[in-house]
Amino acid sequence: MTHFNLIHSGAQKMGIELANEKVEKLVDYLSLLQKWNKAYNLTAIRDVDQMIDRHLIDSLSTIPYIKGDNIIDVGTGPGLPGMVLAICFPEKNFTLLDSNGKKTRFLTQVKMELGMDNVTIANERVEQHAFHGVYDHVISRAFASLQDMIQWTLPLPKESGNFLAMKGVYPTEEIQRLPDTVVIEDVYKLSVTNVNEERHLVVMKREGFV
Repeated sequence: MTHFNLIHSGAQKMGIELANEKVEKLVDYLSLLQKWNKAYNLTAIRDVDQMIDRHLIDSLSTIPYIKGDNIIDVGTGPGLPGMVLAICFPEKNFTLLDSNGKKTRFLTQVKMELGMDNVTIANERVEQHAFHGVYDHVISRAFASLQDMIQWTLPLPKESGNFLAMKGVYPTEEIQRLPDTVVIEDVYKLSVTNVNEERHLVVMKREGFV
C-alpha cells in the first residue's frame, strides 16, 4: 500500500473523509518528517508505517472535535497534531508552539514548502505566549499531565473556548488532581486505526465559562 492509500484508508476507517489534495499534502509532510528526523531526532519513531499510524492517523482522530476557527497546539513537537490538522482545515488558523528550536525550524520549513498560510510558528515557552483569551481550542498531545497543561495554558482560550488534551489510557488520577479553575466537559474514547492501545481526548473548559 502506498503512503497515500495508508493515510486515506486509515482516516476512512475512523469515518473521516479527506479530499485527495489534503492526503497528498499529508504525504508531503510525512516525507519532510522522515527526512528531517534522520538529522534532528524529531520523533523516536523511525518506521514510516508506524509514523503514519501513531502520528498522522492518531492526530486525525481529533478532527470531529475541532469546531472553532482559531487553534493553538501547545508543545507541538514536529507538528502533532497541529500541522496535520492545519492541512485538513485550511480555512482555520493554527498556532504551533514549541520551545525546541530544532522542531520549530522543521515546522518553518514545512510551512514554507507546503505553503501553509494558515499556520503561525511560535518558538517560545507557553508562559511567554502573549495571546491570551483568543483561542477556540488549546490542544496538546505532549504534556506530561493535565495539571501541567492547565497551569501553563489557562489564560489562552477565549470565554467560549476549551482545552483538548490527547491522552492514552483514561487519566483517572490526573482528572482527580485538576484544579478548580477548570471543569471536565467530556472524555471521549478515540478509536485510532491500527493502534491497539487506548486513546482518549479530555475536553475541559474554564470554570465559570461552561
